[in-house]
Amino acid sequence: MNRDTLFRLAEVAMCAVATIATGLLYGRFFASLGYLPAVCVAALVGALVAAVTGLRRWRMSLTLLLAVAGFAVVAVYGVFRSTLYFGLPTWNTASQLARGVLDGWVRMLLVAPPADTQADLLITPVLITWIAAFTAATLALRTRSVLAPIAPALVAFALALLYLGKQPGIHLTATILFLAAGLSLMLLRTIRVGAWSERDQRTMTSRLVFGVPAVVVIAVPAVLYGQVSPLASGEQRFDPRTLRPPPVRIIDTLTPLATLKGQLREEPPRRLFTVRVDGQERLDRIRVAALNQFDGVSWASTDQFLIAGRQLAADPAMTKSRTVSARVEIEDLSGPFLPAIGWPDRLDIAQSDENPVGFSTTSGVLVSTLRSLRGVTYDVAGEVTDRDDGLFRATPTTTPEYRGNTELPGDMPPLLRALAQQLTATEPTPYGKLLAIEEHLRGLPYGLEGLSGHSYAALVRLLTRTSVGNAEQNASAFAVLARSAGFPARVAVGYRLGERSGDSYVVTTHDAHAWAEVHFDDYGWVAFEPTDMSQGGSGSSDRPTTAPRPAEAPVAQPPADVRPPPTAPRPGNNQREGLLEAAFVAAGPMALLVLLMLTILGLKARRRRRRRRARGNAARVMGAWQEAADRLIERGIPTSGSLTASEIAVHATGTLGNAANPLVEMVPLATMAVYARDEPDDDDVYRAWQLESQLRRQLYPGRFSVRRLRARLDPRPVIAGWRQARQPGESPR
Repeated sequence: MNRDTLFRLAEVAMCAVATIATGLLYGRFFASLGYLPAVCVAALVGALVAAVTGLRRWRMSLTLLLAVAGFAVVAVYGVFRSTLYFGLPTWNTASQLARGVLDGWVRMLLVAPPADTQADLLITPVLITWIAAFTAATLALRTRSVLAPIAPALVAFALALLYLGKQPGIHLTATILFLAAGLSLMLLRTIRVGAWSERDQRTMTSRLVFGVPAVVVIAVPAVLYGQVSPLASGEQRFDPRTLRPPPVRIIDTLTPLATLKGQLREEPPRRLFTVRVDGQERLDRIRVAALNQFDGVSWASTDQFLIAGRQLAADPAMTKSRTVSARVEIEDLSGPFLPAIGWPDRLDIAQSDENPVGFSTTSGVLVSTLRSLRGVTYDVAGEVTDRDDGLFRATPTTTPEYRGNTELPGDMPPLLRALAQQLTATEPTPYGKLLAIEEHLRGLPYGLEGLSGHSYAALVRLLTRTSVGNAEQNASAFAVLARSAGFPARVAVGYRLGERSGDSYVVTTHDAHAWAEVHFDDYGWVAFEPTDMSQGGSGSSDRPTTAPRPAEAPVAQPPADVRPPPTAPRPGNNQREGLLEAAFVAAGPMALLVLLMLTILGLKARRRRRRRRARGNAARVMGAWQEAADRLIERGIPTSGSLTASEIAVHATGTLGNAANPLVEMVPLATMAVYARDEPDDDDVYRAWQLESQLRRQLYPGRFSVRRLRARLDPRPVIAGWRQARQPGESPR
């Protein structure tokens, strides 16, 4: 096995490693590492098939046929093993494989990450990985381009990021591995393509000594920049799921908040469902819906639901929590919302393609598409906020994805804004301000005989005590007052859990309830109880206590002079801010790229000017020859100092054909400049530079072309000049 074959195999290995790095990204998409073996096998076998066919120089038709067969084997035995019959593929195997290849990429955009490792989801990463590894290795073995083999892995990397969407994290391991493999691949190809002569052993060594540190110098700043970039949090990342209609749609013309009073007045109360809690955990409520949009008349939800798997996406801002597991058995509950504990992160429920279960990754709400929930049973585990003294020091979440939870319509009555300012003025902490609003609302009269509704008008009646209210109005009032004070708040609809009987809570229509929630860093959505339920049940809460407050709660009065409320932000503001932030993120790399391009152009222009003005006609003739050699380097033709001018010209003619004729005519002038006793005359200098200009025109006939621009920006002549300057004793090229 000669040195060239070893380099080719090393390049194939780097193609496989770079492609495996793209496969590591799917660890944020799948809930477990069960996907990884199939993806790694696809990368390794794809590169191996390309290596066998490329080294033997098989025809492309036969190569593609073998590639398709190889992918089929990997897909059948690595993805669809469950469809085999005694180790042999069946008709079901073929149909599922065909459906997975055609529809798998769409299926991945319909589920909520992290997803279960299912065959119909796994087939797409395996296919992308296979194509990337096979194409990259084929380009490495069949082309001379330095950059082409890394392009397939780069495309696969970008596709994986698209499928991840807004999943948080910087993918450190995958990024480091991809950069190291990709840059090493380019280094190996630069050495192999450039050092075509066996006499270039010293050149190869010097290139390795120079290239390996360069790989580190490029990779380390790139990784560090990725860690501090605003895109690392996932908030401003592009998610293709937002461009598609939601796969799970619910038809609910009536906000669940409006059904609250009707359930409370049912006589006798109707049993809805039973909650069986694991362990000794005690719960006081269970949520079914979260309403985050208020138009001044009613609260609604803007949730979009993706298909839920067993593992559900967690709230990344929720770090101080405990896990509570329960089994929910529904007896007579209207859909589409499914009761859930805290922020659900695991779900075990029977579902099908016709009737999937939807999950909102922005609110933690579960929905079903079944027409009736009667008899539905499922296991659910959720993260419940740990209420501790740290809440007094906690800060509300201010990231862009929660800014929509602070918006209010512009026609908000001045009375509400003035009351919010009055209640929160003396409290130093955010949590204390919210407790002040909560305690004020708990001091209002409670009753079911008041008017229904939770519009601005209903809230004014409640706060001026011209009408009694219930949980519907109190929860809405809290959310409006909290948003007026700048807090990300929403209204939650669900049920109170009363006395526990053994390990179960029995929920009836008389337990229907609504409350408000505010999102805090580290704590997630924290529940606030603005309704005094002492007349209808226990109003206990496990929130931290504070110092006693005045017994007399203030009564809201219309203010004499209040400034008009500011106009609610337009929906496009968040998009505009996101675009500006994305532009700012891209400005850094773009500025560095422009600076690098200008530096390369400046160095080339300065060196050309210095060569033309060198002392002595011999040095000027050699300057023209060196400029011509730089043009060859830009075309990927090696010009090592160990080669004579004639050898360089012969090799250039074999590659460029007649376009290299000016270089052939320049050989006698360069040889005379080095070995002749007398200095060349001015005519020889003029002729040498004239031939150099003619060579440039024949290499790039058009005045404006992409190839000409790429040659002008090619840094290889500059790097070759630096390398030659560190090797005294070699004759100039």
